[in-house]
Amino acid sequence: MNIAIILAGGTGTRVGGDIPKQFVELSGQMMIMHSMKAFAESEYVSNIQIVADEAFREFIEDAMFEGGDNPISEKFLGFSDPGENRQMSIYNALVDIGKTLGESSIDGVIIHDAARPFVSLETVNECLLALDEHDGAMPVLPMNDTVYFSRSGVQVEELLNRNNIYAGQAPEAFLYAKYLKANKDLLPDKILLIKGSTEPAIMAGMDVAMIPGDQRNFKVTTAEDLARARQLIDAT
Repeated sequence: MNIAIILAGGTGTRVGGDIPKQFVELSGQMMIMHSMKAFAESEYVSNIQIVADEAFREFIEDAMFEGGDNPISEKFLGFSDPGENRQMSIYNALVDIGKTLGESSIDGVIIHDAARPFVSLETVNECLLALDEHDGAMPVLPMNDTVYFSRSGVQVEELLNRNNIYAGQAPEAFLYAKYLKANKDLLPDKILLIKGSTEPAIMAGMDVAMIPGDQRNFKVTTAEDLARARQLIDAT
């Protein structure tokens, strides 16, 4: 079985207002509900584990269970505590799902940000299907801008070949056992330096495939991102 891990533990409010961006409403629903929709619809996802602070769990549950049958509530497995950084939040969820389901019963995990509300069912499925031949998979976008390298941040030192550079997106899928070990090997301190979900897999020598990304699958971080998200929602 494959388990989706939805990261909603952040407390950033750069989009404005008094609540974290993943709980801001888009077209009458919290952003996190939009972000979980494709995972609930995917035939390759068995359950959904959510990383969220206790203060917001009741709101999430109310949204999941209101109105009767909901594909998200049917797959909901449980909550995990946010960690000291993003990767520790992921690790907490990895451990929790292993305790709940038994580590040997889990084939893969797919990790997504609650602040990415436009992930498609196709992207979710392609990531998980790639695990048939790879240790992991992630969607990427080609780099369209000219890219330069600078150690100082003051002057350009090198022009990079943008044909070899890609921007990573979420969700990211991994074989559970290998990815759990990759994270355990970074405890207790190195894991706090990790910036992206795929970094522990690369450090552990896991084979991570790239699949085509989607320009719509952006992360809502600023007020401008939120305005763009609302425009896209209104246009559909």
